[in-house]
Amino acid sequence: AMNGCLGGLVCITAGCALMEPWAAIIVGFIAGLLYLWFSNILVKKCIDDAVDAIPVHMINGFWGLIATGLFAAPRHMERVYGTSEHVGWFYEWGRGRGNFNLMGCQLIGALFILAWVTAIMLPFFIVLNYLGWFRADALEEIVGLDISYHGGSYQSADAVKDEHLAAFNKRKKDMLRRRSSGDGGNKRSIHGKRSDNFEQDEEGGFGRNGSVDNIVAH
Repeated sequence: AMNGCLGGLVCITAGCALMEPWAAIIVGFIAGLLYLWFSNILVKKCIDDAVDAIPVHMINGFWGLIATGLFAAPRHMERVYGTSEHVGWFYEWGRGRGNFNLMGCQLIGALFILAWVTAIMLPFFIVLNYLGWFRADALEEIVGLDISYHGGSYQSADAVKDEHLAAFNKRKKDMLRRRSSGDGGNKRSIHGKRSDNFEQDEEGGFGRNGSVDNIVAH
């Protein structure tokens, strides 16, 4: 419900001064459907987005840009920008013409945003992935980052299985022992670079119904 509300706020931001109330209701309703749809896609594709930022902000942000190109009302365009020559596409068809200027500007703006964010963030993500900082490893995901990073969890003691905690604590002690002995090498650290055996961890670990020992052994 909260993410649905946020999605509605995101999608109406671009055209909040230009849409009639009835149009805002339609845009918000579609935003809710888009959120549910893309949130389910993330789950099915196993894409980690704990707060659903992609469907809330990216998908509904783009929808808000498109919706403005569709529903920008002439009287509001006149009041805000002093001209109603180019208005929402639906209103343009009501005038008996298919003026695509405003919609075209909105689509170009959306493509520019996509290109800008990709150019700025993709190299950053590539570097993080190379350093092993892009995501937590398999065992840390199982026990939870509250435990692996902060040493405790707000969840009940039964939320994490004892064998998972035992595996995590064993590996943590092994890593500390290797560090103290100067034999860090390329082994996996608790918060450092992931080892080359991560692929094996994924295949033989918890996510694939493997045993705790399969993860600890690496």
